[in-house]
Amino acid sequence: MKNNRKKTIPKIIEFFKRIHLHTILLILGIYLLLCAVCYMVLKGDGTETPFWDIVVFNLLAVTGNDYVFIDNALTRVMGIFVLILGMVGLSTITGYVSSAFVEQRLNMEKGVKKMQSMKGHIVICGWKNDLKMLILGILRKNKGLKVSDIILINNAEEGRIQNLRDDEELKGMLFLKGDFTEEQTLVKANIKEASKVLIIGENQENLDDELVDSRVFVGALLVRKMNAKCHICAEIKTERYKNYLESQNCAEVIYVDEYARYILTTSTNYSGMSKVMSSFLDNGDGVSVQIAPIREKWIGKTYGELFRWYKREQNILMLGVLENMGVEKELKHQILSEAQKSTNYGEIIQRLKSVKTLETNCPHLNPADDLILEKSMGAIILGNEI
Repeated sequence: MKNNRKKTIPKIIEFFKRIHLHTILLILGIYLLLCAVCYMVLKGDGTETPFWDIVVFNLLAVTGNDYVFIDNALTRVMGIFVLILGMVGLSTITGYVSSAFVEQRLNMEKGVKKMQSMKGHIVICGWKNDLKMLILGILRKNKGLKVSDIILINNAEEGRIQNLRDDEELKGMLFLKGDFTEEQTLVKANIKEASKVLIIGENQENLDDELVDSRVFVGALLVRKMNAKCHICAEIKTERYKNYLESQNCAEVIYVDEYARYILTTSTNYSGMSKVMSSFLDNGDGVSVQIAPIREKWIGKTYGELFRWYKREQNILMLGVLENMGVEKELKHQILSEAQKSTNYGEIIQRLKSVKTLETNCPHLNPADDLILEKSMGAIILGNEI
């Protein structure tokens, strides 16, 4: 019951903001003031008419009932003013209320229409209390990304969404209220044209971790079905669903407890490990671990050659390579396409076998200098953000 009240109160407040409550209260205040003047005039003439009777009589007149009042010239004039105010005020109030609903509907339709024309955008499914910082971090890491390239899908309370809408740093971001585990919601977000999808789940109904993760899992499967080429990143809270997502070849599965457990255990052996890990991820100085594509000119050359070039030319430390980088479907398609070009049946069979056991995004840290660089590899580097 308490949780329902917490959800309802912000919605009521937001509704009153949209209908211009301050204007409505001003109209009602003027109406009561005129009723009070009528009351004072009648009292001066010796007529004892209760104040609330005057309010009721005028209200009846405003709503179209027969106007009944004391036969007094001044009070009749005041009644005419009250009637005029009532007609104008009532029309204003109903106009504000209806326009608020119309505006909300138009904004939703306008946003959805814009989403349908977007390509290469990022979709964030779910809600976190520090969502603003997450979005700003994404924008900082992706130099060419604009706020207007991000669509946010969740069922968060209207008050929280409005806070993000009003934030100057997030102006232009699109919001879609709905359930990301439903296909129709993802269709509205034009998920088939999205380049990246981040699923962080949401616990708006006090669900336990497994139920939250099950929604993340369903969302990831649905996104993959609708867009086989997009990069999916999913955050989960239970190891069980980490294994489920990995078995479905989800590109990135973030199991936060696993990282926290590693840092806690290693910190007991090495002093300063938590700060080292923070520096690796990004402690705000712009230096962090990144994955860069390997240029065509380095394909076929050795890891040692590229390692020395990074250090000498860009003052960047190369930590290793990421094998089979990219989306599984695209990699398999690429391998099969190259296999078809070959006239060596043994090589074709070998490539077909490798497709079945293909594992994407496998990090290989500190490899031997004579490792031959391949087209499907990425460079794991530590340096200033590119």
